[in-house]
Amino acid sequence: MQNKKIILLASDCESSKWLYNAIKKDFNVEMVIIETPLSKKILFKRRIKKIGLLKVLGQTLFSLVIVPILKQLSKKQRNLLINKYQLIDTDFDGYCTKKVLSINNNECKELLQKIEPDIVLVNGTRIISKKILDSTKAIFVNMHVGITPWYRGSHGGYWALYNNDAKNFGTTIHLIDTGVDTGAIIEQAFTVPHKADNFTTYPIVQAAIGINTLTKVLPKIISNNFQVVQNTEKGEMYYQPTLWEYFTNKTK
Repeated sequence: MQNKKIILLASDCESSKWLYNAIKKDFNVEMVIIETPLSKKILFKRRIKKIGLLKVLGQTLFSLVIVPILKQLSKKQRNLLINKYQLIDTDFDGYCTKKVLSINNNECKELLQKIEPDIVLVNGTRIISKKILDSTKAIFVNMHVGITPWYRGSHGGYWALYNNDAKNFGTTIHLIDTGVDTGAIIEQAFTVPHKADNFTTYPIVQAAIGINTLTKVLPKIISNNFQVVQNTEKGEMYYQPTLWEYFTNKTK
């Protein structure tokens, strides 16, 4: 019998729905807290401040020119992956779902304090502030589509292949601390993408093996019978590739 309160803190995206529908088969999810995504304008300004205008323009060109083509080319492969891994994108159950403007605002903090969860599963959100992490005694567990500490940030599978480091194509289940994908590692799952996969389907593969791994390790987390590995290496932070980064490498 499940003796711990579990909530899901997530963005309103496909992988969050896949995770929710997989978890709720065997575990009771007390509440789902969904945050509103940042506007593209705010996101654009923040990225410029962090990595510079030229790189952000290159990322935008990649998104506008390359990504739609890759999505079109991989429609069949995408459907095959979804069927293979039995990924279900049914919407979150309304009776237990709350929407907040930000996971870092007082509304989210008050929800956490009201529910008093033991475990907070996280997927696809912005960086969680120390204020939120400290607002509850719960442990925060993230599913990161990349192998930490080497591939922190975005598109970890793509960058592993880009760096000729295919052995580190995978997903990490880790505790969340105040850093960016720097928390202690609970479990990691590795795989090899199919030759039909590309930039737009790598995350599907990674999410699928991550969900499978999380559902297997969750009973240990619930019973507090899990071990962690804290890697002292910081690794690299990665973002979406620019148009020219994509064309200067043969990774799909």
